[in-house]
Amino acid sequence: MVVLMDHNLHLVSFFFGSDTSVEIKGKRICLNDDSDSEQVKISQVFHCEGLLLCILKDDNFSLVVWNPYWGQTRWIKPRCSFEIPQGCDMYRYAIGYDNKRRNHKILRFIDYEFHYPRDNVVLWYEIYDFESDLWTTLDVTTPHWLINCGNRGVTLKGNTYWCAKKRNSDLFLNADHIICFDFTSERFGPLLLLPFSDLDGVVTLACVREEKLAALVCHEDVVEVWITIKIEANEVLWSKFLTVNVDLGDEIPSSLTYGSFFIDEEKKVAMIFDKTLDRGDTVHIMGEAGYGGQVDLGEPVNKRRCPLVCSYVPSLVQIKKPAGFQRKQQSKLEKRQYVRNISKLRALKTQSSWTLSMSLECHQQ
Repeated sequence: MVVLMDHNLHLVSFFFGSDTSVEIKGKRICLNDDSDSEQVKISQVFHCEGLLLCILKDDNFSLVVWNPYWGQTRWIKPRCSFEIPQGCDMYRYAIGYDNKRRNHKILRFIDYEFHYPRDNVVLWYEIYDFESDLWTTLDVTTPHWLINCGNRGVTLKGNTYWCAKKRNSDLFLNADHIICFDFTSERFGPLLLLPFSDLDGVVTLACVREEKLAALVCHEDVVEVWITIKIEANEVLWSKFLTVNVDLGDEIPSSLTYGSFFIDEEKKVAMIFDKTLDRGDTVHIMGEAGYGGQVDLGEPVNKRRCPLVCSYVPSLVQIKKPAGFQRKQQSKLEKRQYVRNISKLRALKTQSSWTLSMSLECHQQ
């Protein structure tokens, strides 16, 4: 597995048995072209069949796509950044690919109807195309779904799935559906029901061997894991994988909203990544026999951020390089949409009671 801890990526192996243990096998080398340059800090990481999309903590949340197997990188500058004083990036991200052309793309969006009155809503869904080296605004006006801020999507077979709920539902209702973004059509599918009968707990998603989707819910003293037996953009069928009764009190995993869990389908084991005040980063082990204890990952420097995990399989995919002087030009419509969305963000900054820090640099071609 690849685990993000203390703004760095680590390759981690787990050994199951009578004495379960963890081994940190290596740490990310410098992503910069200059090996003598300062190490960058990574705030988020997303996985798509061997490629890692890294969101940098500094430098206005620049994006880096990295293939660790080849050592290839591609740096991508966002058209603007938007953060709150705590340094939290308010955009959500996904990486996937067009199944017809195998062309990789990045989805980036911000949706603020959840936080502000409707007359101040900001919706901006945009997609980056590796071939054209351009950002394009998607035609998303009034979505029927709502993806809560902080909810991480997972990519499976080129498409990305999120936990979601109906937009007009109760403000405090937890997600009770999933929704898929199809990178081929560049469209969201319908809301698909989750299999849980009790949705009082937090739900998160993970991939299983890049073949299935897993959903985990933790409510009161019960942890449930379900896996898909059929998964498409417009249809999903589930099968229960694991139910574990636990009594951890305040130690019930708090990192579930970040998608930090992993399952081993053969061994019927779930590993949930968590952060506790007294032990730091921790992995809870759960299986058919019940709660199997925990493994400490060590005391982190960053006391606030939970570790993020994704399974990793080396990939032979080559990262396409920018077209250079043959790069396409943005359309006039796209330029108008860009200016309109930038104006909305500036208005939001002015009207909001929060002290927002924004970088609104224009990177038009």
